Amino acid sequence: MSIREIARRFGHSRKSVRKALASAEPVPYRRNGPWPTPKFTAELKAIVDAILLADESAPPKQRHWGTRIYQRLRDEHGYTGGYDQVRRYMQTRRGQKQETFLPLVREPGQRAECDFGHMVVEFPEGRRQVPFLLMTWPWSNAFFVMATPTERVEAILAGLTSAMTFFGCSPSELWWDNPTTVAKEILRGRDRVGNVRDLAHF
Repeated sequence: MSIREIARRFGHSRKSVRKALASAEPVPYRRNGPWPTPKFTAELKAIVDAILLADESAPPKQRHWGTRIYQRLRDEHGYTGGYDQVRRYMQTRRGQKQETFLPLVREPGQRAECDFGHMVVEFPEGRRQVPFLLMTWPWSNAFFVMATPTERVEAILAGLTSAMTFFGCSPSELWWDNPTTVAKEILRGRDRVGNVRDLAHF
């Protein structure tokens, strides 16, 4: 076939066909410069500022880490840049060091971790803090969350029953972040004085 016929049949320009015929092997694509980095615009900075300002009146455990702000910018505002741009801007705003993560390795099913947190909920009669029980598995990061009326032993028992029913199993170890219902007094290291009255229910 002629070059013109090849170009017409396969939908390429005659220049592209000549270039292909001149090389026995396909020529890999090469960029002449680096990929352009999306700019962290003033509009995005204003969104981050608004999130950080709202965090000042929120409970500590409901405040945003850098990764969560990055996810919100990406999912809610179409941000296509990287996490590092967000982190660097937050460093300038908060004057904090880079987040540090320590990996912990656990065997599957060995250990689950429990803690109570608090969230602000808007009720018809007004805003109120509501406790919730959180149970996580360090090996898989699977989690269960349940709002509870209190942090007393009956709420712990109801929450643990619901969590283990949800997962369909129970851990070999159950670690708590020192609620007074479980640990009456914190000693040195990992030593604790258990709350005898409440632990009798476990």
